[in-house]
Amino acid sequence: MSLLNRYFLTSCLLLLGILISFNTFGVKPTWSIEVKGTVIENGQSLQGAVISLYSDSMLLQQTTSPDGDFVFVLHADTDYMFTFSKPGYVSKCITFSTKNVPLARAKQGFTDYDIEVSIFKKIEGADISKLLQAPLAMICYNPDLNNGDFKYDEKYAKSIKPFLAILDFELKQEMKRVEQEKQAVVTDSALKRQKIITYSAIVVLLLVMGFAIYAYRSYRQKRKLNDELDFQNKSIEQKNREITDSISYAKRIQNAILPEPATIREILPDSFILFKPKDIVSGDFYFFLHNKENIYFGAADCTGHGVPGAFMSLIGYEKLYDASHQTSHTGEILSIVNKGIRKSLRQSADKGSSRDGMDIALCCIQKDGDEVKLSFSGANRPLWVIRQGSDTLEEYKPTKKAIGGFTEEDQGFDVFKTNVSKGDTLYMFSDGYTDQFGGEKGKKLTSKRFKDLLLEIRHLDMAEQAKRLENFIDKWKQREEQLDDILVLGVRI
Repeated sequence: MSLLNRYFLTSCLLLLGILISFNTFGVKPTWSIEVKGTVIENGQSLQGAVISLYSDSMLLQQTTSPDGDFVFVLHADTDYMFTFSKPGYVSKCITFSTKNVPLARAKQGFTDYDIEVSIFKKIEGADISKLLQAPLAMICYNPDLNNGDFKYDEKYAKSIKPFLAILDFELKQEMKRVEQEKQAVVTDSALKRQKIITYSAIVVLLLVMGFAIYAYRSYRQKRKLNDELDFQNKSIEQKNREITDSISYAKRIQNAILPEPATIREILPDSFILFKPKDIVSGDFYFFLHNKENIYFGAADCTGHGVPGAFMSLIGYEKLYDASHQTSHTGEILSIVNKGIRKSLRQSADKGSSRDGMDIALCCIQKDGDEVKLSFSGANRPLWVIRQGSDTLEEYKPTKKAIGGFTEEDQGFDVFKTNVSKGDTLYMFSDGYTDQFGGEKGKKLTSKRFKDLLLEIRHLDMAEQAKRLENFIDKWKQREEQLDDILVLGVRI
């Protein structure tokens, strides 16, 4: 072979080697696979699940799924890790490797890979975070599956079986411990109740024995003690009169604080107040204030009735009056009153703290040119409106929080604003009217019957409406005792 031919052959072999090396090492695979799935809890899609995708400890992508579903695109020759989590839940992780896939197989493409992952809520007192640091599954390429495809690594699954057994054991132990603690609390409560019952029975027995001894001695000394008993009876009657007189005087004080109905009618001539305390004094009260261009009126229901409720109503009225001079915003007024009552009653999170408070519906109307604007805020009490010429009743719902009691100090209250026209009628009330038992079956009157009654009498003037409402509730009670204080406030624009 000539030197020229040898040189040509050597060059061709070298060029062929370079091409083979370029094809083998120089072209980086560019294929991808779509991984989708659902995060579930107890067989149902978990809303708000957070799915994160990592590679080499670097966060590549993160999504919060509103319905538990997710979709990610994974690229070639990369080790990925999925984490599935949600606040208050135990996180899980799964690895997915796209390495070791032959280029020829990758060119054929892969179908979407589906994953379903179940996570569960954390158990109070159970710390299993260390047990869940390792991936619960590994997904990788398997050349023996369907001419090459992705599947779970069975060897890895077998290797973590002991780990899963430990996890299951730990969970069962913690659940058992939590259940035992709950049972201990129940048992302790039952023992305490039994002690109370036992002590109460002993006290009652002692009282009965004492009364029997007293009755026996009284029987033997009847003639001798008749005068003394008469004197004691008269003393008791005198005490009762004094107590009744004191409560009646307290009613005068409460009435003096509340605005006169005649004063209200001077500003709101077409209005009525149906006010029926259960006892002499009331835990319900109505509020009215004409402050410059604003007119405030409302119906409040304090905790309890009688003397305790009346004390609470005095505090509530004072706080409401002060707050109405600080701001015209009805929601802010209720927030100020909430803080004031909590401060006055020294309410806190302590178990021994007072839980008294009140519910209220508060309105403010303001004339702006030819328009009349209405603002409403409520604490557990709604506002009902019947528009002029309408046969339907509109309900403005309150904030579902009371004033004081268990309500947080920084609680806010919603405000509803609307325009009202001449002839529109507003109604506010405590729950005493709707909760009254009576009728033929001795059941509650209910809000529905009350709404139907107001729609039935909507065409009457306000004074006549008050008479009809009072006659209806008196007839409804029949032989039933009045359950609570009753307050209904009606205003026609």
